[in-house]
Amino acid sequence: MMPTLALLEAFDRHGALLARAPVTRWPVTVGRSLECDLVLDDPHVAPTHLRIDRAADAPRTVSVEVQHTLNGALLQRKRHASGERFDWPDGAPLEIGRTRIALRLADAPIAQELPLPRFPWRTLATTVALLALMLAAVLAAEWLKADDSTKYLKALPGALLGIALFMGGWAGLWAIANKVFDGHLQFWRHMRIACALYLGAEAVSLTASLAAFALSWEAVSRFGYVLITLVLAAGIYTHLAAVLPRRRTGLAWTVGAVLALGLPAWMGVQWLNHSRLSNQLYMSSLFPPSLRLAPAVPVPLFTQEAGALRERLDRRAKADDDNEDEE
Repeated sequence: MMPTLALLEAFDRHGALLARAPVTRWPVTVGRSLECDLVLDDPHVAPTHLRIDRAADAPRTVSVEVQHTLNGALLQRKRHASGERFDWPDGAPLEIGRTRIALRLADAPIAQELPLPRFPWRTLATTVALLALMLAAVLAAEWLKADDSTKYLKALPGALLGIALFMGGWAGLWAIANKVFDGHLQFWRHMRIACALYLGAEAVSLTASLAAFALSWEAVSRFGYVLITLVLAAGIYTHLAAVLPRRRTGLAWTVGAVLALGLPAWMGVQWLNHSRLSNQLYMSSLFPPSLRLAPAVPVPLFTQEAGALRERLDRRAKADDDNEDEE
């Protein structure tokens, strides 16, 4: 019986084993043809796609020659076309069509045995902490909206049910996508990302409003949506990176491109509709006067600015009336 020199394995995009072939001689071939040593059932693979060899004078070097194929082979993000020859590093996955090929050499070192996974107490603690913080944020937001305790208690069940349904549905949809593209559900991972995203957006909104109030930085309040959009983009990228962990760089560029195009477009729409870049005319959040750090505005300056604001409002009202008369 001939000794096994290596082992060729084929996996799908989710990591499931499709085929396996022991190597007892060099060279070996990979493709859809029954004459190949490793036969694949992939329509994007040629009948004889690869020819793999290991030279006797260089036993640590495995060379690959791409045969007659339209799609070539992808190794470490570099595509090799038909007729090219390249070295295959030990342990690096090789992609042909929609299949990943792995090669295990008989004389390659074997990794140490891994312990069985234990109950993820640390992950559970993180999940519970994020859920508790999100619950506290919802309770605080509803308390600030309510005029008295009766209205607060009446509005509380609906707010809690609404946020639970929204967060569960959001994390559930991402978990389904994770199962489809990566083979793992990971519902609670996406729930942690969603909670962190919610808390981050609330923290950025509160910080922007507080800075605008304390330091008289009105622009921070008016354009706080830009900061919140950045937080949302980071959260979307984190979700996508969990779904497609091998496409992190491409996903980062995609999210960045959408952000770079979407924000200016939205500002342009605001300018065309309202002649301003923000959708807020004034600060919607007020804090205790003791938090004010900026010096008080003199009364004459305040009166002058209020008069200028009234003139702009009068012009806007007159323009709206003229438009209604034309209609």
